[in-house]
Amino acid sequence: MRRFKIAPLTLVMSAVITTPQIQATEEIKNVERIMVTGSRIARTELASTSPITVVNKQAMINMGITDISSALRRLPALTGNTTNNQSSSGANSIQTATLRGIEATNTLVLVNGRRVVGSDADGLVDLSSIPFEAVQEMQVLKDGASAIYGSDAIAGVINIITKKRFDGFDVNTHYGVSSEGDAQERKIGLVTGGSTDKASFMLAASTTNISGWKERDRHMTHDADFGFLGGDNKRSGTAPNARLTGFGLPEYADALDADGNKVPVTWTVLDANNPSNVSLFDYDTMGYNYRDVQSGANDSKTNSIFLTADYQLNDETRFFTELSFHDGFVQGNQAPPGTDTGWYAGSVETPNAFLRYDDAGGNHFGVGPNQKYNPFGIAGNVSRRFSEYGPRIYKTNNKINRYTFGFQGEVAQEFDWEVVFSQQSAELVTSGGSQPSINRIERALSDECETQADPTCVALNVFGPEGSITPDMLDYINITAPVQTNKNDLMFIQASIAGPLLELPAGDLMFAMGTEYREDQLTQEVDISQRTESFDVSWAEASTPVISPVREIKEFYIETKIPLLDNLELEAAVRYSEYSDIDENTTNPKFGILYKPMDALTLRGSFSTGFRAPTMAQMYQGQTVSLTEDLHDPCNPKNEANYFNTSISGCQGLNPAFSKNSVLSSNVIGGGNPDLKPEEADNMTLGVVFEASDNLAFTLDYFEIEQTNVVFASTNYVIDQYVSGNPDYVNDVERSNNGTGYISSTYAPANNIASRNISGIDLNANYLIETSVGEFRFNLDVSRMTAFEVQDTSDSAFRDIVGDYDSAFGSIPETKASLQVDWNMDSIRATYDASYNSEIEGNNVMASTVFHNVQVGYFIEEYKMDVKFGIQNLFDKPPPLFKQWCYGYR
Repeated sequence: MRRFKIAPLTLVMSAVITTPQIQATEEIKNVERIMVTGSRIARTELASTSPITVVNKQAMINMGITDISSALRRLPALTGNTTNNQSSSGANSIQTATLRGIEATNTLVLVNGRRVVGSDADGLVDLSSIPFEAVQEMQVLKDGASAIYGSDAIAGVINIITKKRFDGFDVNTHYGVSSEGDAQERKIGLVTGGSTDKASFMLAASTTNISGWKERDRHMTHDADFGFLGGDNKRSGTAPNARLTGFGLPEYADALDADGNKVPVTWTVLDANNPSNVSLFDYDTMGYNYRDVQSGANDSKTNSIFLTADYQLNDETRFFTELSFHDGFVQGNQAPPGTDTGWYAGSVETPNAFLRYDDAGGNHFGVGPNQKYNPFGIAGNVSRRFSEYGPRIYKTNNKINRYTFGFQGEVAQEFDWEVVFSQQSAELVTSGGSQPSINRIERALSDECETQADPTCVALNVFGPEGSITPDMLDYINITAPVQTNKNDLMFIQASIAGPLLELPAGDLMFAMGTEYREDQLTQEVDISQRTESFDVSWAEASTPVISPVREIKEFYIETKIPLLDNLELEAAVRYSEYSDIDENTTNPKFGILYKPMDALTLRGSFSTGFRAPTMAQMYQGQTVSLTEDLHDPCNPKNEANYFNTSISGCQGLNPAFSKNSVLSSNVIGGGNPDLKPEEADNMTLGVVFEASDNLAFTLDYFEIEQTNVVFASTNYVIDQYVSGNPDYVNDVERSNNGTGYISSTYAPANNIASRNISGIDLNANYLIETSVGEFRFNLDVSRMTAFEVQDTSDSAFRDIVGDYDSAFGSIPETKASLQVDWNMDSIRATYDASYNSEIEGNNVMASTVFHNVQVGYFIEEYKMDVKFGIQNLFDKPPPLFKQWCYGYR
């Protein structure tokens, strides 16, 4: 189920020692030679053939932003499943960014132009690991950049630029609280530094402590029965009141429904002292409200340190280093676990639970007829929430260490060179706390429990309402504590040189070339309970270890900037990449053009190819088992009884008597695929920059991304290939009844089978006006998605999800926009900003939204202190309701 985080009225107060104010714009000019993201050639202005948005530190401060992730989420170019570590119920533990709505693995995150080690199994960079105090600005390249940076830069690049040669001492404190009196934010940061003629250092450190809140504490999330909002009841059928089937109890109600069909019923016990006295289970009144215990936002704590230093060895050579250390902690609650013996019976291969007791009709039951607390003397199935257990508490610890050393210098006072070595590591440990064991529950519901056949067993009393399960019973089944550890290691050595190659009539032909050697490795460790799917009854999936080989990457690139005319410039770049574990090398070019027909007008465009190497988890993950309720079978698309479409060649020989999957779920066996190839992409941008005056500028850019060979795991694709008779898939689908019945299992690891076509338009307008009552700055950013066509498999049709919610990509609004208005006069400053999202369609229409924020500040000259007060979500506007299906076993 897609859950949403309430954006409550938030009061923010902070105090910092001031820094000069610079406004965020699309194009910023500087007289120094600077390195622009998307190029290895330093230049005198931030003019690029590709669209770049620059957000500087002061602009973020003006909006009350105190972390990198929050600043990026304000940009309209970021959409889809961008996550942060306060997502509800422990679902996410790191902060990521998704440019253009594509998965975060397609956005490359750099720090000072260099790669950063990932934290999770997909190698995603945790944006919270860089202390906000160290940041000078962020450059967001909204174009493919594989020719410049290699893998992962398909959607674009986020380059975090840190402060350098900082002199002084700044302290920042921040406190925020929601209008509900919870969700407190407490942050303290400092930055200090010093420099001499030959050396400098900068140290930034921060600590944050953010309190979460429970879903029950917000009106829109307090109940899974959305009737109070005009929606459906999505409470769970696995409730503290046991839901019984079998046991000799009637399967159907006495009366027929309006269509004359039998109505299936389940039963419950309301009095634990009289368990044989059953009542009908009423889902409307007895369904479990899991939102009463779950987190709406997680608790989060971080401690980060970032240090830079340099020393001038001689006139031509400088030594530099970057060191950073991060410790992050996230904690969230999910609902107590439960079991449904009928749901597991016959549908999970490991450990084949609850299959011991059958009746003449071939039904599987999980509770023995002679189980200690069974009052009926007949086998049956039970669905029961262990609410006595309390919420499941998930904790995540993320530790990241980065050590970077290098030398920079000049050759012949014209050519810049650099050699860099970096060693980085990240460890992400996720703990689920104590969890129940399927094996123990099966024993506790068996006839042998607490008999001479199994004397150490403690029988489980599931025949009663909440309270019938004792602490001793819980202690017996809750024996495992699932822990998963992801370790990522990154080492790279880079060498580069850049400068003028020759003098042309219109200027110098500039070049940059370099080489890079990287070693990358993922180790994922899981405890034995997760490997056998024998622990948390409600997860219903297994996780397996990953020990990847050391991936060695060798790359070489060259880039040129060619001034063809005084007002016409051509850029060309190419990168060759060789991966030790992928049987395919890749060469990716990029071409760009910059044309100024007049001083106020610039036309620009670029074309490039890109690639994304499959993650090592996608290649080397062991076999996993999970469940799906997507019962795709071309031979029986409606899962009907006594029906198979034998006119399809791949459906002949099937037995209609076994056509219906009454469990409504089947196994999906997944895992890594060592034969994966890199994903590929073609990127094109076309843009215009119009500087009407020194104070007014507009940019308009069109972008287009065509992505192929996308790694995707699709059971439907495998089944279609199997039914069509493709010999490569003949052993990948299993049917019940010795291969003649419904589909019971599908082997569907990740494969290069998907494609995407994405296009849209970005608009930026920036205006500065000076008046007698102060200076005003206006900045408008708009991103409009014209197409987001997704093809899940190579033989399926494209579907356009613009304006829709998609389970793989999240919400893809047609239009996102942000407006920022800054005003300052003397020592007083105020900022207003608003963000807009157009409507989203799914199970319902999620209305368009506009959220407003304000912040005012005053600089106290005497104490060199800047005091700010702000309100996020000024009008306390609730988010729009989005109804998404939620499985009943949550």
